[in-house]
Amino acid sequence: MVLEIQNLTKSFGRNPVLRNVSLTAETGMCVGVVGRNGAGKSTLFNLLTNILLPDSGQLVLDGQPLGETFPLAVKRRMGALVNQAYLVEQLTPEEYLQFVARIYDLPDAQARIESLLAHLLEDYPTVRHKRLGSFSTGMKQKVAIASCLLHRPELLILDEPFNGLDVFSGTSLLSLLNSYRPQALTFISSHNLAHIEQVATHLLVIDNSEVKYWGTLTDFMHGERAVLGDTLLQLIQPTATASTQDLSWLTTQR
Repeated sequence: MVLEIQNLTKSFGRNPVLRNVSLTAETGMCVGVVGRNGAGKSTLFNLLTNILLPDSGQLVLDGQPLGETFPLAVKRRMGALVNQAYLVEQLTPEEYLQFVARIYDLPDAQARIESLLAHLLEDYPTVRHKRLGSFSTGMKQKVAIASCLLHRPELLILDEPFNGLDVFSGTSLLSLLNSYRPQALTFISSHNLAHIEQVATHLLVIDNSEVKYWGTLTDFMHGERAVLGDTLLQLIQPTATASTQDLSWLTTQR
């Protein structure tokens, strides 16, 4: 799979969110998408999944422009966790993935379902018959991630997949994503840059609605064993507006 993003531009009213975003990525790459809050990361993911339409520019998949409405065959090649995971909370995790399997026409998916849930839910034997409505935020997140992977997508888009996960669940998810990476083109965002460092092969930095860096993670780090957050701040900090607020009242002893 080769995905070309060609000059994608999106505004909401008079506010530009993305301007002329362009890149080419292919199977085996994991693209970490990073930037400040409101930089346009979620908007990019919504464009990639056809939830939003661009004002200009286009997406080209394997040489074919996707147009305003993605073909069903293209959507079947995608797995996405964007905005917020909406689950059918009256179902058990197993029943929900069986429902997803029917959507993707996977008649013999039971072994996949059980292996995914057992990997992501540490206490799966205990909770497998409980309804999703009784699950914690992190447990729901893990079921949503399982639903994205069930049909073995070629394009995997995960917006903040580590939200709500404890350190053990996060480690388990990182292991799963790293093992799956050679089979798919993955886009992933996370506020925890340590996660990006451990899973991404490439980095897309968006700031002030524009691409500030696109390339390999190694090149971004200049081949050094630096901390991603420090290198990122060196890139985008000059555009930040320094705070001029007097907050001495907050730290002055009573």
